[in-house]
Order: sequence, then structure tokens, then C-alpha cells
Amino acid sequence: MKRTLIATTVALLLWGAPALAGPLTDSDGDGVYDGQDNCSDVSNAGQADTDGDDCGNLCDADYDNDGTVNFLDFSAFSNAFGSNDLEMDHTPPVSGSINFIDFSFFSNAFGSTPGPSGTTTGTIECP
Repeated sequence: MKRTLIATTVALLLWGAPALAGPLTDSDGDGVYDGQDNCSDVSNAGQADTDGDDCGNLCDADYDNDGTVNFLDFSAFSNAFGSNDLEMDHTPPVSGSINFIDFSFFSNAFGSTPGPSGTTTGTIECP
């Protein structure tokens, strides 16, 4: 018991709380550990999150942040199509240009929840 407490304390001091979550993994190979990755299933080294909800653009088509990609989000997306809007750009590198590649991403995400994101662990999917 005493050894475990000492090891836990040392881990916290040296590496912070993620050290207690298990091994440091990078499932998508983007160079960002899963616990800090705002889009842990899709490689996104830039970690673009233009709406600031802790869910990266490459995993987040939920523009109204209600937890589901639905017709309200489609309305917002269709109004932005062909324009420059950083929030609705899902093509790396995120530059703001909304095009058919972004539409393909949106249509694949329709009906789902955004994420997953290691930065929202312990809460609902990316809010």
C-alpha cells in the first residue's frame, strides 16, 4: 500500500494526472497522446478546434453543440457552403474554405455524436 502511494505521488509530480490513466498512447498517430487529443480517432496534428468546444474540427460537425449532428447543423452547413468559415471546415489543414470534401465529412457524421475527444473524457461526447 505504501509503495503504491509513493509511486502514485511520484507519477503525479513527474507527469501529471495522465500518468494515472495508463500508458501514453497515440491511437491515430498524429503525435498527440489520446488523453490530450481533441480528435483521438483521426490524425489531426494541428488540433484545430475553431468553435472552442474541445472537439477538433476533424471530429465535429455538431455546430450548435447540442450533442448530435442533425438538421439544425445541416441548415448551418448549407448556409456556409461555398464560403469561408473556419468552424465548418473539416479538411486538413483547416483553412476556412467550405467545399464538397467538407460536405462528404458532414454527411458521414449526420446522425452521430461528435468525437471522440480525449480532452472531454469523463463528460458527454464533445459538447
